Amino acid sequence: MFGSKSTLFFYSIIILTLTSACMQFRTNSKKVSKRFASQNIEVNIIEEKVDQSFIRYIMVNASQEEKPLLVFVHGAPGSSDNYYQFMEDPELYSHLRMISIDRPGYGYSNFGKSMTSIEQQAGILNSIIKKHHNHQQVILVGHSFGGPIVAKAALLEPQNIHSVIMLAPAIDPEHEKIFKIAYLGYKAPFRWITPKSWKVAADEKFTHIEELKKMLPEWSHLKTPIIHIHGDKDRLVPYENLAFSKKMIDPSFLQVIGLEGEDHFLPWSQKALIKQTVLQQLNRKESSASR
Repeated sequence: MFGSKSTLFFYSIIILTLTSACMQFRTNSKKVSKRFASQNIEVNIIEEKVDQSFIRYIMVNASQEEKPLLVFVHGAPGSSDNYYQFMEDPELYSHLRMISIDRPGYGYSNFGKSMTSIEQQAGILNSIIKKHHNHQQVILVGHSFGGPIVAKAALLEPQNIHSVIMLAPAIDPEHEKIFKIAYLGYKAPFRWITPKSWKVAADEKFTHIEELKKMLPEWSHLKTPIIHIHGDKDRLVPYENLAFSKKMIDPSFLQVIGLEGEDHFLPWSQKALIKQTVLQQLNRKESSASR
C-alpha cells in the first residue's frame, strides 16, 4: 500500500538519488571564474597537491602581495562558495588578499574522500598560508567544523597567525549534537546513494568528539587573539560552546560575542558583523610576528 513502510522506503531512495547531484554544495571553476570576472575581481583558482592531498582554493587579489591575508574555512557540508560574498565585498577587497578553501573531501578537494583529523586539516591550511602570507598579517575565519581547524592552525603555527575568528564553532566535545539524519550518510543501506558531501560530513560528525577530546589540553596554550561569535538560538552547534571558550582559552586572548536570537548560519546572516570584526583585527597595531 502507498502508506506502507516499504513504499516510504522506496520513495526515500528515489528522492535521495534524484537530489544527490544537486546537493554537493560546490561550484565548478568555470562558473567561479565567470562570477568574479563579471565584477572585475582578480581571481585565481588554485588546484595543487598539499601535504599529499589534492586541494582546490579560490584566491582574490593574489598579485597584491603587500596586503594582509584573510583565509576562510567552511563547515560541514560546505565549500569555498560559503564565503564568496566576503571576497566580493569592495571594502574587504580593497584592503586584503583573500583565500577560501575547499576542505578535504568537499568542493573540488579530493571530493568524497574523508579526512577526519583536525590536525591534518590544520596542517594543510598552514601549508597554504606559508605559501601565500608573504610576511604579512594573517587572519583566519572558521565556521562550525571549520572553527576547531583554524584554532588548531594557530596552535601549530602561532608565528604566522595574527588572529582567529570562530563563527559558531563546534569545539566542545560535551556538547556535540548528532542528528538522526546524519546516519543516512554513515550507515547502509542509505550511504551508497547519499550525496558525497553528506557522507564526508557524516564521517567527520561521528569522529568529531574524539578529535575534539585530543584538543582539550591545548586550548590553554593558545596565544593568538581569538574572537568567538555565537548565536543563542543555534540548534546545530549549541550556545554552550561559547562557555567552553571562556573556560578553556586564556581570557587575555579571547573576545566573545553572543548574539541574541541568532542561529547557526552566521556567514550569511551576520556579514556586516563579521566584516567589522575582520577590519578591527586588521587595524590591530601588533602583529603575530611581534608577540
